This record gives sequence, C-alpha cells and structure tokens, in this order.
Amino acid sequence: MSRLFLEKLTVLLLISLFISVLTYAANLWLLAGYLAKAYLSPKDALFIEGLVFALVGVLLLIGSGGINLWTVKGAILQSAADAITGESGEPSKVFRRDAWRPSGFVRYGLVLLFSAVIMILIYFL
Repeated sequence: MSRLFLEKLTVLLLISLFISVLTYAANLWLLAGYLAKAYLSPKDALFIEGLVFALVGVLLLIGSGGINLWTVKGAILQSAADAITGESGEPSKVFRRDAWRPSGFVRYGLVLLFSAVIMILIYFL
C-alpha cells in the first residue's frame, strides 16, 4: 500500500472517531444529564445512531457513482454528432468512460460508515 493511501485512510478514520466520540458525548449530555426522564440509555441511542449512520453511508456510496443524467445527455449528443458526421452512432465510448467514475459523496459515505462501525463497537464494549 502506498503512503498516500494510508494517510488518507488515517484521516478518514480520525474524522470518524471524532464524530463518534462527539455523538457519544452529546448522547451523554442530552440523555443522562439534560433530559432526566430519557427512555433510552446513551449507549442504546448510540447503537441506533450507528445503524442510521451505516444506512445513510451505504446510500451515499450507492448513489455516488455510475451513469447519471449528464452521462446520458452526453451520450445522446455524441450519437447526434456521430450521425451528422457519418460515423457509427454508438454512445458506448461515453458510457465506458463514465460508467464507474465516482462523483459526489464517496468520502462522506466512508466517514459515515466508519463512524457507524465505531459506534456499534462502542455499544458492544
């Protein structure tokens, strides 16, 4: 593994750890101290929040790559240009280029997933 990859992974893990600890501290402050009659313990709330973070992280990762509306528009324009110039009318070049190009919230999804794993580990400790 390269040094750059390990540095980026370390930064993502540190941000995830910070978010998890901050969420747990907020749960302690709100559920144990501020709201005296809480129906959930801070650890139970952390587990539920970990599940929600995992779900949102997976949804962000699923929606971050692949063929989107702009790729389809580009393929249609390429087909029109190919038809005018007399070349083959296949948009396959655009689809091959953009098929799995990540765009959007990949880092946010990874941070949420790592935070969810840390939160669930805190719950079981």
